[in-house]
Amino acid sequence: MSRLPLLALLVACGPAPGSTTPEAQGEVPMDSESAPPDDGPPGAQDPAPAAEPEAPAEDGPPILAAHNRFRARHCAPPLTWSKELVAESGRWAKNLAAHHCAFEHNPDPRFGENLAYFRPPGALSQEKVAEEWYREIEHYNFKRPGFSMDAGHFTQLVWVGTQRIGCSSVECGGGELWVCNYDPPGNMEGDFDRNVRREGCK
Repeated sequence: MSRLPLLALLVACGPAPGSTTPEAQGEVPMDSESAPPDDGPPGAQDPAPAAEPEAPAEDGPPILAAHNRFRARHCAPPLTWSKELVAESGRWAKNLAAHHCAFEHNPDPRFGENLAYFRPPGALSQEKVAEEWYREIEHYNFKRPGFSMDAGHFTQLVWVGTQRIGCSSVECGGGELWVCNYDPPGNMEGDFDRNVRREGCK
């Protein structure tokens, strides 16, 4: 029997100024068996952009294409691949790797952020990383729009107001860590009803 990859997910959101809601804190409890180890091996690899740093929506890397396929289900416009956000996500991924493969969010509130970590490296494709975030749709209550700790990756992924994305990955702690940044950030308090649409655009 093949072993399934261990997977940890963490979501961060662009908080409203002065907000103390869960989306402002940007933290999700993790299963300890899935979380990155506290002390990864030395010499973690430098972060790798998912593809060339700048590309229109139709020519970007697989993780961009996957985002846009899922967004289309909810009538959210396609994202474009941002050189700025690739650099931003790469800096943060490198910082996490240098700190024993930490699994924490960038405190910079300018961008939204989704994180994923899994073992072994390469166990998930770029498309599967996005799919794991999208699968949180199962936990989102469309009848009561708002932030959910169990669906924050999904809501950021399909957030109508987000226009750009940039992602990087790094190997550390025996696994692979992904950082995706979003601009403008999603998961903004009070805006869920306008930005998270049902499938079929209802």
